[in-house]
Amino acid sequence: MSAKTLIFVAAAAIGAAVVNGQAAPNWEYIPSACSSQCSSTIESAYLCETTYSSATEIYGCFCNNYPTDVSGCSDCLNSNDAAALASLLTSTQEACPTAIKQCFFECSFDTCGSTDVACQCDATYLQNIYNCASCNTANGNTGATQVADFQALQESCKNQNYTGADQDFQTQGLPAITTDGYSAPSLTATGGGAAATGEASALAGGSDASAVDTAAASGTTAAAGAASSAAATGSAAGASASASASKASTSHAASATASRTSASGSASASASASAAAGNGAGALAVPAVGGLLGLASAVLALL
Repeated sequence: MSAKTLIFVAAAAIGAAVVNGQAAPNWEYIPSACSSQCSSTIESAYLCETTYSSATEIYGCFCNNYPTDVSGCSDCLNSNDAAALASLLTSTQEACPTAIKQCFFECSFDTCGSTDVACQCDATYLQNIYNCASCNTANGNTGATQVADFQALQESCKNQNYTGADQDFQTQGLPAITTDGYSAPSLTATGGGAAATGEASALAGGSDASAVDTAAASGTTAAAGAASSAAATGSAAGASASASASKASTSHAASATASRTSASGSASASASASAAAGNGAGALAVPAVGGLLGLASAVLALL
């Protein structure tokens, strides 16, 4: 009896994009006294928040449409009792380029269950994997999922007759905005309160912004997953993966690291295949999806 089973070991359900205090600042907290000094910041923040809803999208949009007056705006915020907002805005100068290079936005998506093959081979899910892998390859993010790893996953899905894998996948850009017809919003804030001493969770734009302080507890950081498969002969091959998110100090970025152990105790940071004696079974371990938060690992078990 021959069977082919694809097991995707998902280590994290990516929810909130804001990690370690990183997010796009909410324009509503900008004091009216800074309307001129922060005009570009207000434009980017306002258009991103009115175009997108989640903190992930808004943060990605803000970084992709980065304002030109961050330094001057931050100075004005500090002078108008909005030091906490100024700190959040200033931190994006380093955090945004880091997040973009590490493919944080492309690789932030909910993962499928470890045994949900249909989900893993769904066209939308494969599109997410492809977009993430393409970004990692283009940015030279070694040790993270590459296009070759996606191709192995896609081929396995095709071999199991999942039609979602037959599509021609294309890369997708970061959230964009249009400035046509833009009219600056009226500012009513005067500084103080959250703008002066608040946490990033209180100052960020987006429906899931409150997850900043609870990201680790809520499971948005990588969790452990494991899968094992048994061959028809009764022998078993197992694979397990675990990942943990570590926070960078100065950049306020988070990174994911993964460790993998097989039944034989070996580990690999790149996609590799091994054959099981006697029955031709192989296991392909796919390295962690890149970005500040990512998938811990994937296992393709071909029985």
